[in-house]
Amino acid sequence: MRRPRTAEPLPPLAALVYRWSLDHGGVSAADRPTLAAELDGAAEEVERALDALRALGLLVPTAGALVPASPDSAVAELITPIELEIKELEHYAGDLTAQVHSLRAMYFESRRERNRREAVDVIEGQGRVRSLLDAYARRCTSEILSAHPGTTARAETEAWLPRSPGPERGVRVRTLFQHPVRASHELRELLDELSDEGCEVRTGDELPDRIVIFDRETAFLPSRAAQGGAVVVREPSTVDFLHRAVEQSWSTAVSYEARTATADRYGNAGDELKRAIIHLLAAGAKDEHIARRLSISVRTCRRHIAEIMLEMRASSRFQAGVNVLRSGLLSTAGYGDAFTADDPPGPAGGPRGLAGAPGLADVAG
Repeated sequence: MRRPRTAEPLPPLAALVYRWSLDHGGVSAADRPTLAAELDGAAEEVERALDALRALGLLVPTAGALVPASPDSAVAELITPIELEIKELEHYAGDLTAQVHSLRAMYFESRRERNRREAVDVIEGQGRVRSLLDAYARRCTSEILSAHPGTTARAETEAWLPRSPGPERGVRVRTLFQHPVRASHELRELLDELSDEGCEVRTGDELPDRIVIFDRETAFLPSRAAQGGAVVVREPSTVDFLHRAVEQSWSTAVSYEARTATADRYGNAGDELKRAIIHLLAAGAKDEHIARRLSISVRTCRRHIAEIMLEMRASSRFQAGVNVLRSGLLSTAGYGDAFTADDPPGPAGGPRGLAGAPGLADVAG
């Protein structure tokens, strides 16, 4: 992809040299030693400034001297060719689009036939995945729903984040993250930007994997076979199942309020994160497994556990568990099916559903 061109900054003496030329009506070869002396600059610095002003059309060669020109006329001379080039490129892009789209009907007719045998495409290469995500976002007509687990770097998150002006076109855009993104300054800035763009943002306890769903018709999933690639699913029943799974996570997630911050940065999601830790503790999960499930560090996990014990007025994890059970914070729904062989669940399952449960401090009181 071609990087956009940027203008070089003016040399340090450029403004002073331009002012001198305005005051003296121009700069001749004989004037240059005097100019350098008056500006207390080296001759090569003055030459760099003169070259830059000449390149911008602010000094025009006339009768053996460089005569100052109006910035307005210089801009007109510089920008007009660029504007013409932009129009030519737009026309070229339109021609290319028309040529490619002339074959769309053929492609989708073939696609429908292939879908009877194959409803999945594997796209290789992060660049192609990004381009395809952008294309689907532009064509989307009703909804973009996405989930992004973990606390990866902003660039990695944005690689899977549709940023088309969906809300401006009446497209509902919903994005789901995990609670720990609220504690990341870099990712919190991204969430603020998404909110400003009209995107609905929420955070939840656990997300199994990254996913982007367009119009409840097409789902993008990370490819395990192709590094940086994606699996594009179009089979209606499968996409509907995936959409309902994300929708369920969305329904229990906590709304993100842009540009609000508390001491721990979690805001109104702080208690929800602690409840999730309680669930997993009650299921017998180890600290490392809890941290991995909730996308937090082991150190942060242990700090939250210590806070929970303090809030529950418990001197041990066992006592904290007893107090939690007595409080009614835990129901009978289990987490056990998600544990690994080396991190088995305990005899009691922890719940997912805690909507309407009292806060930890309320229980302790």
